[in-house]
Amino acid sequence: MSALSILTAFMVLQGNAKPQIGLDVFLLQGTSRVAVKNGASLSGEVTFKVVVNTEDPIQAVEFYVGDDLRESDGSTPYEFKLDTLAEDDGDVKVRFKGFTTEGKNAEKFYTVKVDNGLSLGAAAHIKKGNDFLSEGKNDEAITEGRIALKIEKANADAKILLSRANFAKGIYDKAQKFAEDVLESDKNNRAAKEVIISMKVNQAFSVVAKSANDRSDVIKAISKGLSEAIVMRSEMLDADVERLSSGDKMSLEYLDAAIRARRYTLVIDALEAKIVKDYGNVELNNRLIFAYVMTSQTSKAISFLGNVKKFGKMDGYTYAMASIVSNETGNDATSDELIKEAILNSPDSLGIRTAQAFIALKRDNPTALGDAAKSLAKEVNRSEAHYFMAALNNRLGRVDQGRRSFEKALKADAIDHDMYVEQGNEAISLALMKDVAEKDQQNQFEYARTMYELALKCRENSGQALSGMSIVLLMQKKVDESVSYAEAATKATPLYAGAWYTLSAAMSAKRLDARTALAKASQLDARNLQGRSMPDAKIVFRYFNTTGRTPVVSPPARG
Repeated sequence: MSALSILTAFMVLQGNAKPQIGLDVFLLQGTSRVAVKNGASLSGEVTFKVVVNTEDPIQAVEFYVGDDLRESDGSTPYEFKLDTLAEDDGDVKVRFKGFTTEGKNAEKFYTVKVDNGLSLGAAAHIKKGNDFLSEGKNDEAITEGRIALKIEKANADAKILLSRANFAKGIYDKAQKFAEDVLESDKNNRAAKEVIISMKVNQAFSVVAKSANDRSDVIKAISKGLSEAIVMRSEMLDADVERLSSGDKMSLEYLDAAIRARRYTLVIDALEAKIVKDYGNVELNNRLIFAYVMTSQTSKAISFLGNVKKFGKMDGYTYAMASIVSNETGNDATSDELIKEAILNSPDSLGIRTAQAFIALKRDNPTALGDAAKSLAKEVNRSEAHYFMAALNNRLGRVDQGRRSFEKALKADAIDHDMYVEQGNEAISLALMKDVAEKDQQNQFEYARTMYELALKCRENSGQALSGMSIVLLMQKKVDESVSYAEAATKATPLYAGAWYTLSAAMSAKRLDARTALAKASQLDARNLQGRSMPDAKIVFRYFNTTGRTPVVSPPARG
């Protein structure tokens, strides 16, 4: 055969030869990838990506762990997950095999090392996971929680970490399951209850986001979810108070537990008779003043502050509370001087910054309120910080932003009574806007009633919430019920001008003699109500939603 014939035959054979197949295997790390190498150390859940080099169509790529076929993929991208927590620590053999439709195949083998740090112990991984969670690294937190749970299958702290991390990722079914697992073995586990409470709040707001033809069904669903969250949260906080009630009732631990539970009369009962012997304890002074202010006992607060100034000690928080009291009595100049003194003492105090925000809100000063609210924006775990942002957004007509702040406030504290009242007020404001259809107006009134009812679940003797209920009922022409709620408000908080002013409007609408109620309201708030004529529902609401507000301020912190 000639040389030319041999060359031609060789070329024909080459042309008819089937192409070869090659595999490259990579580990995906975020948006990058690195080639897999023998001895690579792996932890958590990892993803392999296989790149097939061939001109033929690919039939499938297979992934083996040892001799066990774990997965087969028939379409690109060829990616395979390995959950190393399902394997024992140590060397693991992995194999990747690709097939073409023409019968060609190729394999790659690797020996990798699974190392999840089990020897470090569960506690170390839980701490690391919580650190990740605080940084917003939820996937990493989940990995650490799973490692801890592999080390100790019943570890409650690991389950709580996994519950919180899944909740943060929006994987609510897993979050709830981990929390419920903890409660099965420890029904009083506080951390698990906190997750469940957050779940219920989240479920209520997910209802808000859904459209519905029957708005009343949406309102009922919201009420149900938030009511359950309030009950759980209240039970937790009441249990804290009861647990400490057998001990020293002048201890900061007991007093702060009572304040968190909004049981301000317990603070007054514990301190009022004893503290007069010694005004030198600033922390006790501040808690008693706070309780007086929260229960609208302005006269007692004034008297006590006078004695503290003469015989005791004042810090920045004391000056801030004195500023609020002066503002309540209409003495703006003194109030301004006192808040300046408070800032000089403790410029970063949360209590002082919320006092500034409340005074701005009470004076209906959006500019000052905006500055104060923005200074509180970083306090993401404090419901009162979100309260002021909600109030600002509502003042500026930013309804959606206001409701987002409302949601954040309740996620921080489901029993934020003041936030429910603010949301009820906003609903009435929307109902009273021009050109609102009758059906829409009634829906807003019903939503307002729901919010005031939820506020009463937080504080059953809230004169403010009872007054709000009376006002909205009056707007709905339910006069008898309105009078009943207004009377309950005056009994619950006899020193709250708003309750008496509301009663005067309700009694007037029922054609009863309302002069005594109006006179009492004028006496309690001479600055704003002196000389006023008999109000109707709209006039009372304008007062209730502005100058008639009761103080919202962060409780004193421990020094």
